[in-house]
Amino acid sequence: MFYIIMIVIFVVSLIIQGRLKSLVSKYSQIPVASGITANEAVRQMLQANDAFGLVIKHTGGELTDCYNSKEGAIYLSDTTYERNSIAAVAIAAHEAGHALQDIKGMTGYRIRQLIAPVVNFCSQAGIYVCIAGVMLSYFIEKDAGGIGYYISTAGIVMYSVAVIFYAVTLWIERDASRRGWKAMQEFGWVSDEQLGAAKKLLWAAGDTYAIALASSAVTLLRLLAMRGGRRR
Repeated sequence: MFYIIMIVIFVVSLIIQGRLKSLVSKYSQIPVASGITANEAVRQMLQANDAFGLVIKHTGGELTDCYNSKEGAIYLSDTTYERNSIAAVAIAAHEAGHALQDIKGMTGYRIRQLIAPVVNFCSQAGIYVCIAGVMLSYFIEKDAGGIGYYISTAGIVMYSVAVIFYAVTLWIERDASRRGWKAMQEFGWVSDEQLGAAKKLLWAAGDTYAIALASSAVTLLRLLAMRGGRRR
């Protein structure tokens, strides 16, 4: 059952990623009604929130847009930088939303920044530590409730950091999209007819993180089941 669920999640992930790329491709060809560029949209959004001192930089590629808190910079990709398409403005507004989360000290953003450096290690090492504990109980310990159980528990705690990370990431991604969409409405960058397209783009990006959360949660449940089985 576990493997079937993971295959389904993988397939859904591919569908979501394909849909996002399709939406970006489609709405990269349609200019916003106001004619504003992504760069100017970011400036307006930041100024309206008294967020000064940030810089906008160009980075190569597609969908490589990001906010770098250490540099105080918003990076816009080839398909976003100085472009005036619906996709470009929506993506830029989303990244500006992340900058505002940082500047305003959003709790979720701070949590994510705190645990981000150890996520990769915990997600990978946690699985191996848990499996090692289960195997120790199975092959060495007569009592499955001994040290192997506690080692596997330590692995589960480690992996839980990754689940928390994805949960918090989904939270802040949705929040950044809401901030971006609100700005697009308030500043009138897009027409009423274009608002639906902008919302699709902003929410599609967050869907990729929802899948990552689902995958990590299923893996965590699998680890708990493995440890629980040996405990009995």
